[in-house]
Amino acid sequence: MSLLFSYIVIGGGSSGCVMANRLSANGSHVLLIEAGPDFPPHAIPDDILDGNPTHAYYNQRYQWPSLSAAIARNSDRREHYEQARVIGGGSSINAQ
Repeated sequence: MSLLFSYIVIGGGSSGCVMANRLSANGSHVLLIEAGPDFPPHAIPDDILDGNPTHAYYNQRYQWPSLSAAIARNSDRREHYEQARVIGGGSSINAQ
């Protein structure tokens, strides 16, 4: 049996999850792709459940490790750019 998808949503952040849900509401087959981990409701890590956003935010497991951005235009100086890599995206690591 082959699976055919009506839609493919890349990124399981807040927007991607909502989009996938709405597209599938009418019975369409939707594939949601997220590069980071997903956790079953009974196994969400404590640092994500914690109301203090700094705990999950600074956990490198939930971010792209080598993503960087220039500090200023025409600058060679680059710093780590925090971009979530977990189901729920930035909302998961920012205590939202």
